[in-house]
Amino acid sequence: MKKMKKNLMVLLAGLLLFPVNVHAQWIRPNHFVNQKGAQRVAEIKRFQAQNNLVVTGGLNKETKNMLYNQDLRARDVVKNPPSQGYWIVVNKTRLFLTLYKGDQVAGKYPVCLGTSRTSTPSGKGKIQSRHVNPAWGGMNGKYKAIGANDPRNPLGERWMGLNLPGKSGYGIHGTIKPHQIGTYSSNGCIRMYNYDIENFVYPRMTLGAPVWIGTDAELANMGILQVIEKGASQAQNQETPVEKEVSPKAMSLY
Repeated sequence: MKKMKKNLMVLLAGLLLFPVNVHAQWIRPNHFVNQKGAQRVAEIKRFQAQNNLVVTGGLNKETKNMLYNQDLRARDVVKNPPSQGYWIVVNKTRLFLTLYKGDQVAGKYPVCLGTSRTSTPSGKGKIQSRHVNPAWGGMNGKYKAIGANDPRNPLGERWMGLNLPGKSGYGIHGTIKPHQIGTYSSNGCIRMYNYDIENFVYPRMTLGAPVWIGTDAELANMGILQVIEKGASQAQNQETPVEKEVSPKAMSLY
């Protein structure tokens, strides 16, 4: 009995000297805090896309604010969606692709877009072709063509060709250069992580599905607002994705 009292006194003294922090810092659900290297960077890019942030892959001020501030939330406003099924919006300002179902977000994914010299065109188009393990034509002879299933094929293993007014040859596809996701480095096409396009986007796209591409300002003129709101209540900040698309483990980089 005396020993038990002694142990209890020691425990109480420890709590007084080193109190338990019952107000631990709130943190938004994410998949990068326990990752390292390229996988960590990839998960930061996914986190940024999912929260309407500019995709950079770095823990900048805006990303930290979203990570630790419970009073922030990402919100999309879609006026007059062109389809009640799945369709796509590509934000050229923030470097992410949003998969919508009607006016609801079904998923957001970081992308790589065209350089200033080979920019990704803006406009309203649609999916005109879909291919698994596509061959690459080398941009009409500019480069040496590469066949399907070749590890050097820059298209990855999925291709969705786009019908854009006055444009040709553009598409949404995978990549063999995942480090370039979140940059303006392509010849104008929209590159995605292979895992993202293969598992979440390609399976849901059908021929004729609408694809809208533009900057923040251009998308606003199309009736698409992708914003970050301040002062949202705790209830509003609960993460309720339209569709579950992330496994308990971090998604593959490739």
